[in-house]
Amino acid sequence: MFQTRIGPAANEVAFMRPETAQGIFVNFRNMRNYFNDKLPFGVAQVGNGYRNEIAPRNSLLRVREFPMGEIEWFVDPINKNFKKFKFVANENLPLWSKDMQMSNKKYEQTNIGSAVESGLVSNSTLA
Repeated sequence: MFQTRIGPAANEVAFMRPETAQGIFVNFRNMRNYFNDKLPFGVAQVGNGYRNEIAPRNSLLRVREFPMGEIEWFVDPINKNFKKFKFVANENLPLWSKDMQMSNKKYEQTNIGSAVESGLVSNSTLA
């Protein structure tokens, strides 16, 4: 939580949570224990985040509360192999490589296993 001032004259003090994912990191030890110290694992959280927006931009309303959903995926930095990758390795996904983007080409349906082998996708956990 952080302190901010709200109201038209900024004379009211409020305490707001800036991001939803902070709770995931604060409770990382509990999450790691829940997953029996086995990586990779993911944690998803939905909640409200707050901003003390000064300008309403292109809107008539000044919004301070935003619904957010975030996923944090924790991986072993040395061993990024995902044991269950074999179950999805033959799936085709629309992938748009850097080279394709730079030459204004359309994305291609790519086999995710081939994309990992070629280095287009850096590891099986990410895939």
